[in-house]
Order: sequence, then structure tokens, then C-alpha cells
Amino acid sequence: MDFVKIRGKDLQDCIMQMKMKYGPEAHLYDQRVITEGGLFGTGLLAQRAYEIDVGIPEKQNSKDRIEKKLKDLKELIKQKQKSEPVPAVELGTRANRNATIEMVRPFSERKRRAFSERQHRIERSDSEENFLESEANLGLSILEASDRSPILPPTTLHKPKEFHPHIQKLADRLAEEGLSKAFIAELQLNLEQRLSQVDLSKYSQVTDKAVSILSERIQIDSDLFSGTPRGKRKVVFFVGPTGSGKTTSIAKLAAKYSLHMGKKVSLYTTDNYRIAAIDQLKFYADAMGLPFFAVKELRKWKEAILRDGSELILVDTAGYSHRNSENLEKLQEYYDCFGEKDHIETILVLSATVSRDNAVAVTKAYEHTAYKRILLTKLDEAEFLGSVVELADTLHREFSFLSVGQDVPFDILGASKKLLAECVIFPEKLKGIAGEVFEKTV
Repeated sequence: MDFVKIRGKDLQDCIMQMKMKYGPEAHLYDQRVITEGGLFGTGLLAQRAYEIDVGIPEKQNSKDRIEKKLKDLKELIKQKQKSEPVPAVELGTRANRNATIEMVRPFSERKRRAFSERQHRIERSDSEENFLESEANLGLSILEASDRSPILPPTTLHKPKEFHPHIQKLADRLAEEGLSKAFIAELQLNLEQRLSQVDLSKYSQVTDKAVSILSERIQIDSDLFSGTPRGKRKVVFFVGPTGSGKTTSIAKLAAKYSLHMGKKVSLYTTDNYRIAAIDQLKFYADAMGLPFFAVKELRKWKEAILRDGSELILVDTAGYSHRNSENLEKLQEYYDCFGEKDHIETILVLSATVSRDNAVAVTKAYEHTAYKRILLTKLDEAEFLGSVVELADTLHREFSFLSVGQDVPFDILGASKKLLAECVIFPEKLKGIAGEVFEKTV
């Protein structure tokens, strides 16, 4: 007795394959349900299939199986011809005449020709398994010559996993807002696993749980002094493309840390390309009574740094294009002007209105600055926030602050996991975000 395994989409499919391949002498010994595929080897989204163990008597040789299969083919063709009349064939061409002769040729002669071809394949086959595989293909070609109706069951297609309508509704909307299929699929699986059927019946429960799941993934750190060793001065360089809102954001943070928190803050700018940018930051510095220095020569800047007794130095950089790698490399010269007593950090300033593709290009271009945090600006002008939040999650970057308007110093607030998640799931919240309210303490 020989034993083989057969897989199919269901038990009936497996049994049909067993009968067609090994005839009535084959016996079913065992059956089981198995899973195939899955997301990243985790088993999620895996397809269910059936597998059976089949016993085949040794006395049933290859010739017996061929004869049995041909008999089955003959019966199937006869049944097909009875149910649907054979279409008339025009005899005007040689090809049509040959087709007509083939159709009226006695089945026994066609059977002998098919058997002869099968015997030739047996001699060329290296193993019985290869032979059986070629038999299945030959059987299909015979039927295709008559009516192109396959004898074997069609291959099972992997259908996409179906989710509850409320989960799918949310997924469709997030896809329209620019989130990737992979990110949405992961969110769908989390929602399905963490919501009961009762919860799924309410769309509001689905959206609230989505906010909670996203909140767990978003990383934030809204303290500019975070990670600064004791006794060292904090120096923060703000980098980003033109128009991202660096200068205004720096003025807001200077007001927050100097007027509200009582820290000694100095403002510097390396932007020598735009006179208006220098004047703008100097105006804010003078209004708040803060030291200001525009960097034109590295030697003079080093001298100013040595004389500076501030606890926090905020540096505005030129808003050149992120495609200009030569300008980006100049940042290292500015970093080198600081000494051992300084702890330097770079924060990327990114507009919430930027397209996904452009945001990816910007974050990649500034990788060499080793930024760990993102200051997100223009939330009040954005329509959606999902793609930016997903990008930060993919890059494992933290959000530091959120700029929500042009008013200095109030239109800025510390990043919030819940707020960012809510803005992804409920984009209408972007229009109602207000800045932080504080009073002067010194």
C-alpha cells in the first residue's frame, strides 16, 4: 500500500482529486484542516485549506490508472455532447476539414492514439509523480479540444480577508486620505482582535478604538532639554525646507521657554540668504529682550558662543531646498563651532500640508543630520494628517511640538499622542486646534 497527501480548498475537492488521480481503489485514511500563507509568517490573513491522507493499493499500476482516467474522460465528453450540441464546422479550409475528421473519428481510435502518447511519456518520465502530473495536463488538453471545460477543479484563489463593515468603512476613508495599504491592514487586524461583536456594531466604538491603537504607536517628546546631561548647555538646530515655518516656530519656542518657563534663551540664525528672515527673527528677539546673533563668519560666531551665558540656544538655519546636498553639508561646520560643554540636537521642521512623496524626500534628505524629533507646522492649514503620522511611525521618529497658526507666541503646543491620533481618525479636528495659553512668569 502506497500513501500520498492531497490538498484542496475543501474536503469534496480533495476527494474529487483522489478519485480522478487514483480511481475507486484509493481509500481516505485521514483528513485535517491546515493554513497556508499569512502576513510576515505570523499566520494573520492565512488561507484555510484541507489535506487528506490517501492509501493506494500497489497492484494498481500506471496502465490501470491511465485506462481508468480515459474511461472517465470518455464519459464526461459524452455527457457534454448530450447536453450541448456540437456546433457545425465549415469545410472551406484544410484546418476545418481536419477538425471535422477528428470530431467524427471513432473514440476507440482516438483512445488508442492518446494511450500511445501516454506510453511515450511514461518512458521519458523520471518518476511516477512527474508522469501523473503530465497526465493531468493531457487530460485538460483533450477536453479543451472538445469544449474547453476543465476536468480538474479550478485553483483556489486567495481572497482578501473580509472585515466587519464598520472596520472596512474606516479603512476605505483612511486609504482616501493617503495612508498605505500595509498600515491600514495592520490597523484593521488590531481592531478586529480588540473589539467584541457588540462593539463592532457601533461605528463610534470602532473609531474610538482606532484612536486608542494609534495613540499607542505615536511617539512624542515635548521637552527641548530632554536628553541633555547635567551641567551642559542645550543647543537646538532647526532644519527643514523653505517655507516649512522654522523662523516663526523658533520665536514661539523662545517665548515659551524664556517668558513662561524663565530660561535664559539666545537666538541665532545662519540664514544669510534672506535679509527678511534675519530681520524677522531679530524683531522677535528684541521684543522679548533676548540675545540675537546673525552668523556671517565662523570665527566671530565662535567668539559669540564663548561669551554666551544662555541655558538654551535656538539656531535658525537657511531654508534651502532639501535637494541641495551641498548646503546641507555646511551644517557640519556650524556644529563644529560648539564645544564640549554644549549638547547639540537637530529638530526637523515639517509642514503638515506637504504631500506624502515630498515628506518622504525631505525626511530622507535630512537623515545625515541625525534628527530624532519632528516639529510639525501648519496643522490649521492641513486637510489630513495620516500620511505624516505614518511616516514618523515608519522612521521611528518622535513629535516634539505642533504649530497651529501664525500668532507668536501662543499658536504652538506640545505634541500629544491622543491629539495626533484623533486628527488622523477625525480630520475635522484639525480646524479647531488652539495653541497653548500661558502668562509671563518672570
